[in-house]
Amino acid sequence: MEKVFCTIITRSHLGWALGLATSLRQWDADLPFAILITDVDALEPDALNGMQGIEVIFLKEVLHVSVGKQLAAKYAQESDVLRWSMKPVLMEYLHQRYEKVIYGDCDLHFFSDPAFLWTDLDDADMLLSPHWRSGKAAVDRDNFDMLFVEGLYNGGFVAAHRRAVEPLRRWAENCLEVCVKDTSKGQYVDQTHLNILPVYFEGVVPLKHRGCNVANWNMIECARTAAADGTVLINRRFPIVFIHFTRSMIDGIVSGKDPLLLPHVTILRDRLLAAGFPTDIIAASQARLEAKRLAATPTLGRRIGSALERIAKGK
Repeated sequence: MEKVFCTIITRSHLGWALGLATSLRQWDADLPFAILITDVDALEPDALNGMQGIEVIFLKEVLHVSVGKQLAAKYAQESDVLRWSMKPVLMEYLHQRYEKVIYGDCDLHFFSDPAFLWTDLDDADMLLSPHWRSGKAAVDRDNFDMLFVEGLYNGGFVAAHRRAVEPLRRWAENCLEVCVKDTSKGQYVDQTHLNILPVYFEGVVPLKHRGCNVANWNMIECARTAAADGTVLINRRFPIVFIHFTRSMIDGIVSGKDPLLLPHVTILRDRLLAAGFPTDIIAASQARLEAKRLAATPTLGRRIGSALERIAKGK
């Protein structure tokens, strides 16, 4: 079989995975979609909401691949690290049946035809997605510095041909050795390990399409612009292929910092609800933003206390 898209989740995020699959199937109704669930061994019969062509994989099924068993044992008590480190294991597992595998975090959502990504794997062994944080230190120093401590590439999207068995195994083996957030040593879980792959392996290439992995960290390098027909382009050229809807990304859109993407997060919200995710993500974001606003607003008691303190100090 030629291709499969996959993701890794805990049971609580099944609705997100199904929403991702729905977004992809706008352009390929029969696209195989695989979900590795790391914290349960079975699903209730109606869990997939009637969606067809969804392969659910449980952790025990992939442990024989590469260093899967060792990763599962080492990170058994660290749910997040377990999911992050199992990406190359799942991809190699699927390569037993599929020539091309694309991994995406469940909080990705597609808005344009991604067919070119599969085509690119005819020539490339692996595709990595740059963060596209600011490349100029003087423009956005915080994001510039993060390139060196959180990675040049985003671990939320990796595509690989079956030819890429060696870089995938190197990624998995390095995750087994170290998979921590330690910016003092340039370690950021599975993600910073991607930095070395284009150097040590032929055929590992960065994606240059700026409409891939649109996120709040790349607002400078991937400027959102409104076309005459109302569609949103990146840098007045690239259509949005997929957006990475982290919590901070959603909050930025809802707060008005990234206003052109409000229709996109609305589409995501509606698809998540339809897929069975129980939370209205826009309402939840509004609640978070209001809580932050209230926390930053001095209460009457604190204002009186500050005034009395100033009086006591003779100010």
